Amino acid sequence: MNSERSPLVAIVGNPNAGKTTLFNSLTGSKQKVANYPGVTVERVSAILDLDSIKIECLDIPGLYSLEAQSADEQVAVDAIFGKGVDAKPDLVVCVMNAANLERNLYLFSQLADSELPVVVALTMTDVLRSEGKDFELGKLADLLGVDVIPVVGHKGEGVRNLKEAIARNLELPRTPSRE
Repeated sequence: MNSERSPLVAIVGNPNAGKTTLFNSLTGSKQKVANYPGVTVERVSAILDLDSIKIECLDIPGLYSLEAQSADEQVAVDAIFGKGVDAKPDLVVCVMNAANLERNLYLFSQLADSELPVVVALTMTDVLRSEGKDFELGKLADLLGVDVIPVVGHKGEGVRNLKEAIARNLELPRTPSRE
């Protein structure tokens, strides 16, 4: 982490995984949340205040892959790799929809290949449980090699745990397992 500037954390993930809702919960922002393409078409920044540390938090457009197929996705990829800005993120929060985990793993695998430090925010766990399904959080964290924090952003559930994981991973960054 660069001591000359505030730490930079990027919130990334597939479209409609809950990125902006989580961004709003973390930062107190009121970014527009909707379930159709093109809502987040630029990187949006707000301050995440963790105790005495001020962190710049980015909400970037949703994407399925680091190989951009649209202008929205190119904005996201550029933000992830720090192109056109002063720095790339010190940490990536990869938002993954627990109810559709398989689709979300492709982007995670590409982030793992990029060797960026990552924390996973596992959203929509409430939806999964309402369908009578469950997951093994510890096993998933072990397989991915990073902290996996279940959150329900619109209810604020798990947000404190996610903030703690962000602070921990800014101090001691972990890159995903590549096995």
